[in-house]
Amino acid sequence: MPETQLEAPKVSIWTDARPEPGETRGELRYAELLEEARLADTLPFHAFATTEQHGVDDGYLPAQLPLIAGLGVATQRIRFMTNALLLPLHPWRQVVEQAIVADLLSGGRLALGVAAGGYAREFDLFGVDFKKRAELMERGLAFIRQGLHEGSLPDGPGGMDVAVLPRPVQDRIPVYLGGGAPKVLDRAVRLADGVMPVDFFSPDTAFADVWENRLAPALARHDRSLDDFRFIVCVPLWATEDPERDWNLFYKNAIEYQFNQYANWAGDRSNVGVPSDSDTPWQREAMLIDTPENIVRRLKDIRARAPYHEVVFWYRIPHIGHERALAHLEFVAEKVVPFLSE
Repeated sequence: MPETQLEAPKVSIWTDARPEPGETRGELRYAELLEEARLADTLPFHAFATTEQHGVDDGYLPAQLPLIAGLGVATQRIRFMTNALLLPLHPWRQVVEQAIVADLLSGGRLALGVAAGGYAREFDLFGVDFKKRAELMERGLAFIRQGLHEGSLPDGPGGMDVAVLPRPVQDRIPVYLGGGAPKVLDRAVRLADGVMPVDFFSPDTAFADVWENRLAPALARHDRSLDDFRFIVCVPLWATEDPERDWNLFYKNAIEYQFNQYANWAGDRSNVGVPSDSDTPWQREAMLIDTPENIVRRLKDIRARAPYHEVVFWYRIPHIGHERALAHLEFVAEKVVPFLSE
């Protein structure tokens, strides 16, 4: 595999569109979301990423591409990325067609991130066999890439090709795959344009392990390199001059809320990366909850061992709040982003 010379890393932001706990007015949260996206559009962030869950009780975003189409009209520059759309749960032609419309309305600023999903209850809700996720991902990735890139799909009578129109602004809408398991990474290298592993609790070591033991071998195995394959790492991140204060004031509550919800959906904390027998499953010092100087240093250290192109951070989860999220976007844009390129 040839050696790759990477440019300065991109920094992007990520949201699940959930309101604060107890808030039931969806229109308020989506008005705030528009304001957050418009602010991000004026700052040096590369992309605005969304995510989805279905059938949950806290307002988690269920429909990413309609949201991205709306945010695309409300912004001028920032790119958008689904991170990730749960491909086995969606009709694949509709994914292609909605992605094209979102790309058109955003002026060619869409990347389509897809994933297999991890909660059996969602598959039950959609009437999809949870055990067939891998098979569905293999078939679905080939299908959507053909529709996006070739302009036709083999879903007519008798498998006849049927046109996909109109065509998107981009000649090639990027398709990324979410996840970090060995089989997921191999599938991404074979069938996608990049991969988006996530780590919440130990990013300083976790992404190096992904790169050294899983992604780099997969790239070599399939004769690809980081010249034509995008490595995107996804994390929570909070930059502050007083990490201990902010952790105790609100961020610990945000992380606990986040993972208690995930554990409820999964039925077991161990299924979402939290040891079931641990009284303290997450530690501030191991997460990217730190001073801006330390975050810059740590992100550079991570990149020295895991040569990512882009870092995507969750800028708002419940308990952070709208005003605090806006101020933090400006703080990261001033105190972190410019120094990563040094």
